[in-house]
Amino acid sequence: MLRLPTRIVLETFAAFQECGRGESECVVYWTGPATQDLVDAVEHPLHSRSPYGYELDDGWITSFFGRLAAAERSVKAQIHTHPGRAFHSPTDDAWPIVSQAGFVSVVIPNFAKGEQSLRNAWIGRLEAHGGWRRLTGAGEVFAIDEST
Repeated sequence: MLRLPTRIVLETFAAFQECGRGESECVVYWTGPATQDLVDAVEHPLHSRSPYGYELDDGWITSFFGRLAAAERSVKAQIHTHPGRAFHSPTDDAWPIVSQAGFVSVVIPNFAKGEQSLRNAWIGRLEAHGGWRRLTGAGEVFAIDEST
């Protein structure tokens, strides 16, 4: 289980609303100490965006992983928006930022214009065979701390 403070969810939605403006996809990464199951930061990458997807800046990716390694941190989950319903597209399946079994991917519907929660999100975990398994809800992978 990943410990997830409520403030991280709120920061994520704020980034989506500012970046995507209700009309384009946006992405963030939840990070935390490499040796702990704690999410304590939101990374909003340099990326291009459109109503149909996003593309990360190659230089940003290189810098990001360098900063994570130097600080002994890791990516705990990737979170992005879709224009309509939440689902994992073939592109999402093929290109996670981390391709290690157990990695978590979250897709927020309607460009994050709705409720600021994970209630209507698609949440999945990467399996050892390389496929994604949709989880039944946030409680399967996140212990949400409502006090923070």
